[in-house]
Amino acid sequence: MDRIAAYFSDSYSQARAKFLVAVQAGGGRLLSSHTNPEKGPEGEDCIADVAWLGPEDASKLLILVSGTHGAEGYAGSGCQVAWLQERWFQRLAPKDTAILFIHAINPHGFAWGRRVNEDNVDLNRNFVDHSQPRLENADYVAIAEHIDPIDWAEPGLSAHNQAIAKFLGRERHDVMCKAMHGGQYVNPRGIFYGGDKPTWSNQLFRQIVADHAARANHVAIIDYHTGGGVWGYCDLFIDDDHAGSQTRHWFSQVSVISEDKAANGKNAQSETPGNLFYSLPDILPGKALTLCLVELRTGEACGHDIVRAENWLYQHGDRTSPYGQQLCAQMLERFYPARREWRVMAAYQSNAMLAEAVCGLSAL
Repeated sequence: MDRIAAYFSDSYSQARAKFLVAVQAGGGRLLSSHTNPEKGPEGEDCIADVAWLGPEDASKLLILVSGTHGAEGYAGSGCQVAWLQERWFQRLAPKDTAILFIHAINPHGFAWGRRVNEDNVDLNRNFVDHSQPRLENADYVAIAEHIDPIDWAEPGLSAHNQAIAKFLGRERHDVMCKAMHGGQYVNPRGIFYGGDKPTWSNQLFRQIVADHAARANHVAIIDYHTGGGVWGYCDLFIDDDHAGSQTRHWFSQVSVISEDKAANGKNAQSETPGNLFYSLPDILPGKALTLCLVELRTGEACGHDIVRAENWLYQHGDRTSPYGQQLCAQMLERFYPARREWRVMAAYQSNAMLAEAVCGLSAL
């Protein structure tokens, strides 16, 4: 257990160092490193790294992305390091298959322990067509002053939360709902803000994929995330509509997005526009694609309250104050539990999931 837990890190700089060592130890090679224009909390560079494992001319490629939501990069990084250090790729000996690692695609958010980037943009709401009119989220607009209040203290906070619950027609306010989770493009200082242009990370991701995935015939992607759900468990969401076959059968446990229809006929991801992994059909037109997002679950609570609180802290509070430090610690724990058991469970399930993905690709 200690060996596996040691693949996970306590800081962005430590995570990056472990990843670079793991690339070499795992038989991979570093392709490039990209420095974000903004610095980390200690003045350190915030760098996204790209590595390759497998034959250069492989016709089947698996892309593994960590840090789309910065603070969630701790878990994704640990899983990437575990796969490399345990040399699972060599154990499986796949044919005509390679892996492209993108480590810390949102390095600024990773370094600061925030889900968002240097401009308060949620990268997983940013991959929209910014040349078109802004997507509307009428629910957010209706209660924006309560979702993102300028005051985060009683009695005002309770009044804001009651107003949210009343608008939603529910007893609780901290629930998964379009108003908070569905993305918004009107308030740059609010939560789940999708931005008004492609971010640095958005542009970098598109360039990396275009440069290194164009030779492959079938490309699969797994984007690592954390939060919600049953503590210690893993949920893999897959959309294989572009694959040309039911690649969902690669996996023993999977939620099929294309079949997860709501009453309005939309799938689950239609309520959250701008997801990174849904950009591949645009970057790689005509390719066979398997699009996956994994959630490493951190507990049943929804968690929007800590996201709101942390956003308030960076917009209106003082992160260096004792209360600010407390909120930052709560934010990190919510998306990256400190218990080593959680980290080991995440790595074990990730290794199994990646083995299934690599074997599925190799068998094509």
